[in-house]
Amino acid sequence: MTKPTTRKKRNKLTAALLAPILIIIFIVGWSLYWIGQSGQLNTKQPQKPINKTPAKQDNIELIMIPPQEKEILAN
Repeated sequence: MTKPTTRKKRNKLTAALLAPILIIIFIVGWSLYWIGQSGQLNTKQPQKPINKTPAKQDNIELIMIPPQEKEILAN
């Protein structure tokens, strides 16, 4: 049993059409990664501690409202 030759041609055609697109995506992604890494190295500064002042505490009371009971109306 032999394999049809059209399948091999179709795989080669698909690879030939997708290769430039994948190369462009790879180059763009790598460039963005490289730019991000170089940007972090140049602007690295020690972080200053944040002075947190305690927030004003409000007295809050949580209550649960009980569900209303159904009343049976007698006629």
